[in-house]
Amino acid sequence: MKIKNFTKIFLFVAVAALVSCSSSDSGEDGGDGNNGPNSIAVNVSSFFVDFGDSVTINVNTSDGVNVTSESTVLVNGAPISGNVYTAATAGSYTITATYDNLTSPGITIQVLPVIVSATMIANETTLNLGSRIKYTVFATDSQGNDIDVTEGSNIYIDEEQSITGSSYIPESVGTISAYATFDNFTTETIMVTVEDNAATPATYNRRSLVEDYTGDWCGYCTRVAVAIEMVEDASDDVVIVATHVFNGDPYQNQYGVQMANNAGVTGLPTAIVNRQADWAFPETNNIAQVTNLTEGNMTSGVSITSASSGSSLSFMVNVGFGETINGAKLVIFLLENGLVLSQRNYYPEYYGGQDPIPNFVHNHVLRHSFTNVLGDVIPAGEAVANNTYRTKINYNIPPGSVGNPNNLEIVAMLVNSNNTIININKAEVNTEVVFD
Repeated sequence: MKIKNFTKIFLFVAVAALVSCSSSDSGEDGGDGNNGPNSIAVNVSSFFVDFGDSVTINVNTSDGVNVTSESTVLVNGAPISGNVYTAATAGSYTITATYDNLTSPGITIQVLPVIVSATMIANETTLNLGSRIKYTVFATDSQGNDIDVTEGSNIYIDEEQSITGSSYIPESVGTISAYATFDNFTTETIMVTVEDNAATPATYNRRSLVEDYTGDWCGYCTRVAVAIEMVEDASDDVVIVATHVFNGDPYQNQYGVQMANNAGVTGLPTAIVNRQADWAFPETNNIAQVTNLTEGNMTSGVSITSASSGSSLSFMVNVGFGETINGAKLVIFLLENGLVLSQRNYYPEYYGGQDPIPNFVHNHVLRHSFTNVLGDVIPAGEAVANNTYRTKINYNIPPGSVGNPNNLEIVAMLVNSNNTIININKAEVNTEVVFD
């Protein structure tokens, strides 16, 4: 692999500046004080040489006479035979020459290591279904150095280019074959065996849900925003879904409207806990109503594994059943964090009393639903004790539908037949959240 052109240009300018500063143009007599040349200079066939290639060196006097054959060429101060040099290792080399009693200024060449091979490894040779494979590609240069070039490689899974880059989520047991290309190199194919030997846990950490119906136009909604901040400070086991609705809120979408209609929401702010009860007013005084629902364990739970690259998102939701649940349903949402939009605020005690609050950061904003907002029924044969139900989704994020694909998170909730929460979990994209 040759050095990039713009890098060579940069190095050429630097070396040229060095050479111009080192040239002898004082006009003082040299040689033996007669009419001979007063200086000599070396020039090279290239300032940049790939390792294994040679550089040709010539020596000229100040009056333009080529005296190479009569000169001694030195590389890093050591004389060489002739005027062709092949470096033993990559690196920087300073070239000078002597002729008669004259010594040239030094010039520097760069001998560049070149890529001689590429290899790929996987984080595991055997893994359980529900986990993800992480590939890493290395390029080995002529000096034996391994360079991580994963970001610049193309990875192929079972002969198809991976849409999610170096991470891949298998959707079934079996053997996964993969190879990568980098520059003009292709790695050997490697194999990963996918099994389904993981035991379904009997108990799971309990989490709770707050669905916050809100809007940028709603001046009283900052009260709930503050309460959510208090909940998040108190517990890591609360999942927030911010559903923007009404009055032309720019983050409103069809899924939020469906949810508001199903929940009978007609005014804001409205916050509903575990799809079962309104968060009691004032929410800031009732943090325990939410956090108490995270205490203890449950017999069923959710894990999420995701991978993404650009607008391509792939993830698997795993639902573990410690007991049989009749009528169990699964809800899967896509949320976005870090959305900046001004927010109305009617409370002088919150956010410095600003109204509107400029550059307010909106988090956990509902962007898409992969299921019915009330959930898709899990097949009865899957929602049984000691079984893990899995579903994999590949999604191409439509242009303009989100602000930043790197700020997305996936929420998966297990609900019962009357639509209340059994358990729930969340995961940022490109992460693996396991059963706990």
